[in-house]
Amino acid sequence: MKKFYIPIITAILFSGSYIAAKYTTFDLEPLTTTFLRYAVALVFLTLLIFCYRPSSLQIKKEDIYKMALLGIFGIIGYHFFFFSSLKHTSVANTAIIGAFGPLATGLLAAIFIKERLSKKNYLGIFLAFVGVLILITSGKIQTIIGLNFNYGDILMLLAVLSWAVYSVIIKNLSKKYDSFTLTFYATASAVVMLFFLAILEGGVAQIQAISLASILSVLYMGIFGSGLGYLLYNYGIKDLGPTKTSSLVYSQVPVFVAILSFLFFKEALTLPMIVSVILIIIGLNAILAK
Repeated sequence: MKKFYIPIITAILFSGSYIAAKYTTFDLEPLTTTFLRYAVALVFLTLLIFCYRPSSLQIKKEDIYKMALLGIFGIIGYHFFFFSSLKHTSVANTAIIGAFGPLATGLLAAIFIKERLSKKNYLGIFLAFVGVLILITSGKIQTIIGLNFNYGDILMLLAVLSWAVYSVIIKNLSKKYDSFTLTFYATASAVVMLFFLAILEGGVAQIQAISLASILSVLYMGIFGSGLGYLLYNYGIKDLGPTKTSSLVYSQVPVFVAILSFLFFKEALTLPMIVSVILIIIGLNAILAK
């Protein structure tokens, strides 16, 4: 049961960040938003560690650069390429390309850490993937066929690849460190680098004019989307492996985003959404099968 509810909670927390991020786009730029949310996450994680797991701060010197790589690929790289892609391509394109995340993670995991799943697991990943495509294209196959790939799409592919690399590195390091350690150092390294990047983006002026809605959104993304979300995601990778965790989480995210969009923005629930949910549920059951 534990293996099932962790990806569900993670997906819900990640999905909430999509809604919160919508409110920050009015007065914050991408790198400044990313810096603020992970600065909040770092404070939250620091309090957690000192209260419950102070021993988690101990790492070997030879692994410091690997922790920095987590921050570079999983936080800075992913968010930079994702937000940059939106300037050059449509949201539909980014959503469709983002759905390939679990497949990219599975490929890298098979190549670099020799992860192998059963045929039923891979069938589940495929079914969940199809369900996600139906959801984000509203069941219109011409949306996929009519894609015109451009510079923005390449940037989104780089975002997907960055997250896949992050997931594989997490699996490798999880043999030596717990989720607290990995999440804390990935966040800490990213915050240091993002601090200077946000300044170059004019972050000081943005923060001075920040709205209450953006403040609340950043707090949510920092504590729940980034702090608890990454903590549970990393725990899931250690328990289930990168391919299963990525598939379980990111096949559910579009479903929860659709539900939250309906609750917050009154966006309609449609028949293709219901069909996609059924396919995703069937796929998730197959992914979890032994």
